[in-house]
Amino acid sequence: KLKTSGGPNGGKQKLSPVARKAKRTRDGKASAARKSEKATAQVFRRNAKKRGVNLAGKDVHHSKDGSMRLVSTKSNRGHHVS
Repeated sequence: KLKTSGGPNGGKQKLSPVARKAKRTRDGKASAARKSEKATAQVFRRNAKKRGVNLAGKDVHHSKDGSMRLVSTKSNRGHHVS
């Protein structure tokens, strides 16, 4: 059983059974997408490192067109990079 943090509702959202099921489905799909994106970013970084690219302070940015590039960690926060 998961522990919940404090808060007025004990750290839980008060959802109807229908809403809870929809949220579980939605969150599961989002989780799978994040896992996939993280895996492709790891492969991209490993390949860049093999090519001798300096990765200090760099993140992999996923563009909307599906391409990836290395950008500074600072500019890759909050999806400010286009």
